[in-house]
Amino acid sequence: MAKSFRVDLVSVEAMVWSGEAEMVVARTVDGEMAVLAGHTPLLGQLKEPSRVRVKTTDDEEIAYDIAGGFLSVTDDGVTVLAESAVPAEGDDPAVAAAGSGTAATADH
Repeated sequence: MAKSFRVDLVSVEAMVWSGEAEMVVARTVDGEMAVLAGHTPLLGQLKEPSRVRVKTTDDEEIAYDIAGGFLSVTDDGVTVLAESAVPAEGDDPAVAAAGSGTAATADH
């Protein structure tokens, strides 16, 4: 069994999700990253819009579409501070935004 760590996903309005996880995947302005237990501490700016995925210790994956915010990795766990977070539906908004940006660039 993989090591677990604490994850808190917080929006401006409220605590969105909190629990133990084996992995968090998030897209920052520097690229997509996966965080496992024991990851080096860091603070990253989340790409807007994007999706944060959490693999729980129950082997489930939960995902939230977020708008703006930060990913904080410390010895105590991971905190996602988002301007807004809603349960994910459909395609990853960052992928969709990149695709539409590419199409717009190709037209010029």
